[in-house]
Amino acid sequence: MGLIANLDGIRNRYKLCFVRKPWAFFTSIPLERQWGDRWEAAPYETYAGDPYRDFSDQILTLAYDGPLFTPDKGIDRIACSALDINTGNAPWLRTESYTGGPPLAIMAGATLETFVQTVGLAGGCVFAPLGWADLANGQCAVPQPPPRAA
Repeated sequence: MGLIANLDGIRNRYKLCFVRKPWAFFTSIPLERQWGDRWEAAPYETYAGDPYRDFSDQILTLAYDGPLFTPDKGIDRIACSALDINTGNAPWLRTESYTGGPPLAIMAGATLETFVQTVGLAGGCVFAPLGWADLANGQCAVPQPPPRAA
């Protein structure tokens, strides 16, 4: 059983700013103003911390699954910082085509709507916390993933 979420009100409000599988982080502030600990260090998966949250609805965190690779995985893996990715040097997530079909990429700054559509096209799913649709009215403190082990 699955639920279909209504993205009205927030479909373009949040932009992708960070990925740490299985979490995708979206910010409501301009991408160039969003930051986190050691986002300038490469490889990001080793050094970078989750995005800073200066107010309750600044960051929306969603879980995803599917055949999507972060920059450090797959055939075309590269070591880059979160800053490199957020300035467009690599996609946060991408597919690899082994059958000759077109690859899909999800770049920094992708809207929530684009993210959900692209993950779906790749054959994956996006999971949102209960009550998250209240964000459109500014009424919901978004549940966060457990802290990352040091």
